Amino acid sequence: MKTTRQLLVGVFLISMGALALEVVLTRIFSVTMWYHFAFLAISMALMGSATAGVLLYFFPRLTRPEAARKWIGRASIALSVAVPAVFLIYLRIPFRPVLMNRDGAFSPEQIGWLALIYILLSIPFFLSGSVLALTLAGWPDEAGKIYAADLTGAALGCLFSVAALSRLGGVNALLLLSLVLALAATAFIYGRRGWAITAGLAVLITGGLLISNLNSPWVRIVVNKAGGEEPTVVYEKWNIHSRVTVYETQVFPFFWGISPQKWEETIAAGGNWDHSLLLIDAVAGTPIQRFNGDLSTVQFLRNDLTSIAYLIAEDPETLIIGPGGGRDVLAALASGAPHVTAIEVNPAVINAVKGPFADYAGHLYDRPDVSAVVADARGFIERSTDSFDIIQASLIDTWAAGGSGAFALSENSLYTKEAFTSYFNHLSENGILSVSRWYLPSRPAETLRLVTTGLAGWTDAGVADARDHVAVIALLDPTRAQTEGLSTTLFKRTPFTPEEVSRLQELAESYGYRVLYAPGLEPFEEVGEFIANPDHDTLIANYPLDISPATDDRPFFFNLILLGDLLDPTLSGSGVYRTSMEAIYILFAVIGVTATLSMLFILLPLWLGSRRRQLARPSTPTLAYFGILGLAFMMVEIPMIQKLTVYLGQPVYSLAVVLFSLLLFSGIGSWWSGRWSPDAIGNNLRRTFPALIAFLLINAVVNSLILKATLHFGLGARLFVAVLLLSVLGFLMGIPFPVGIRWAGRRQPSVVPWLWGINGVTSVLGSALATALAIHIGFRLTLIVATLVYASAAALFFYMLRSSSSEAEPALTDGHDLASPEPA
Repeated sequence: MKTTRQLLVGVFLISMGALALEVVLTRIFSVTMWYHFAFLAISMALMGSATAGVLLYFFPRLTRPEAARKWIGRASIALSVAVPAVFLIYLRIPFRPVLMNRDGAFSPEQIGWLALIYILLSIPFFLSGSVLALTLAGWPDEAGKIYAADLTGAALGCLFSVAALSRLGGVNALLLLSLVLALAATAFIYGRRGWAITAGLAVLITGGLLISNLNSPWVRIVVNKAGGEEPTVVYEKWNIHSRVTVYETQVFPFFWGISPQKWEETIAAGGNWDHSLLLIDAVAGTPIQRFNGDLSTVQFLRNDLTSIAYLIAEDPETLIIGPGGGRDVLAALASGAPHVTAIEVNPAVINAVKGPFADYAGHLYDRPDVSAVVADARGFIERSTDSFDIIQASLIDTWAAGGSGAFALSENSLYTKEAFTSYFNHLSENGILSVSRWYLPSRPAETLRLVTTGLAGWTDAGVADARDHVAVIALLDPTRAQTEGLSTTLFKRTPFTPEEVSRLQELAESYGYRVLYAPGLEPFEEVGEFIANPDHDTLIANYPLDISPATDDRPFFFNLILLGDLLDPTLSGSGVYRTSMEAIYILFAVIGVTATLSMLFILLPLWLGSRRRQLARPSTPTLAYFGILGLAFMMVEIPMIQKLTVYLGQPVYSLAVVLFSLLLFSGIGSWWSGRWSPDAIGNNLRRTFPALIAFLLINAVVNSLILKATLHFGLGARLFVAVLLLSVLGFLMGIPFPVGIRWAGRRQPSVVPWLWGINGVTSVLGSALATALAIHIGFRLTLIVATLVYASAAALFFYMLRSSSSEAEPALTDGHDLASPEPA
């Protein structure tokens, strides 16, 4: 039993470190590369592990317990050293995402560097996959316990990564994980003096790297995705949301959309231009304005298009979504707002303004007329009983990857029709929702999608003709602005009156803006003509980009690219469209590459196995069963992470709860299945698979209803509901794989690494497919597809049982008993 504990502890620590490493790399990638490249962290982790499994199949002698134990120790030591080594090399690779796509052509040099990064950072996951595959292959009859240790370790790794990122930052968190992996090596080689000394050295080396970097940082990110070396950083804070940095003070006016007519007046009036730029993941900027407490010194902020709502409202009670460094808060106070509620999802941003920059910012977030709240704005508004005269959301997006790495920011719960209905319900009688977005006159798809989503939300709230409640104002001369073009769309709870429309027109003329649409005015350009036309459904269907209303079930507001647009060369040169195109290209590239590798991982061993008779060959249904399980698990996990983001209030809670719960309860299910006798496997799975399929269908249908009905609960109660919904699902999902490994391992132990590899590579494919399906058909239908995939796995396993029913039950061979081998 002592040996059993050693192996299980080692597996637990390896899995914890590998999962945490995956999350930490996702965050680092979001700083050094665009958010959609962070998706590759999942791909690298699963692909490295899968490659290890397939390669081990060709060396069946390594899967015998004595040999497996020896190579597990060696691989775990190599893993602990490989993590910091490959990361140091990665930091010196001259990959520049901004050079990937120039003038519609992809750079072969940059693609080559990206491929090198992929291969290099797959090495640690190859080694961790080798450890896990060898353990399963060496002791397949204990697959339930081993897989349980794997999943529970990964569950803890999710929580560990959140804490490590928040406490230590991205680089030091990675160094800490190398120390954890070195400790895992000591568990595997316990009792063998020679290797124990080597493992001890690995612990000393990794621990020394961490301590030295904590005392005097020498391993750090010096080049970010913006394409050059970072300016002088005066503040840095990491968490699961992002990396927040503040650079040296800038002395010039900062505007998103300064009025061309008011520019000279603004400069002549003087003011306090000083600001420090706070950046989220190196590119999404929000200024911290120097403020001395005198609101007269920041009146110039009213001359920005994002502030136009304050020019038509008197003393508005205001809620600001995503206040960042506080610029919009100052604009509201300077406009006479008696109180401002500022809702910021990222605690590192609020902590920066309230902490080291409190004096610089005039203690803005500590003022009695400002309430700064760390929360997801959508969830906060859903649970609030207050109403507001103005709700403002100016350019709310960070282009940052969520901890899951799976296009988390493409999904945005603030821009869905259900969100707009909630905004409507929290406006005062004459309240206004002000939303500012990028505006490109030649292709205003983002503004159009905002309009269609808002109109749909207002219609769902009971408004007869929502067009009477909307006005769109644009900056057509952005010479002095920070952007190529900007629009602000105003949604009013009650219809705009002729007097209000006249006031808007006067303001637009005096400030140099253009009213694209307002009730009673002649519509201007494409946006105005679109709103004026009552047949929106036909216009949406015929538009070359996806401008249909985003919904909670399909919340990919920023993905404007339809499948038919992927080869459209006219989109590649336009900022937001180019970014979307690159994201979709990478998504489908991952699907294509992993689909090809999946076939290669199946066909190559089959071909070589036919030439080398000593290699065992499992049946085609067996191969398909393990591949389908990899697809199915990820096609459930990805949608569940997204669905719970709104419900739990912050993306970090959704990531932690879904990953932790699914992995933990899957581990419990795996452990429980390990108690089944071989004769009971068939009967027990005949109950397990139908229960899993039924629960998935119920989840797909009623999950949204349960979440909506309990959304007003406190955070603790909502966490409990979320864990409860995931517990049964995770428990049932944790059974099919280890039971399949036991079944296959008793017949052909040497094929277990191959089956592990196939499961891993199809997991990559499953995560990419789940994202692609969610973008195009929504989360509910994606879960239904996942249910059908699990149903096909059930059919395959029952076919396998029937096919083998006439065979004599094989005896266990090669000493496959977890406690039997003595330390070498």
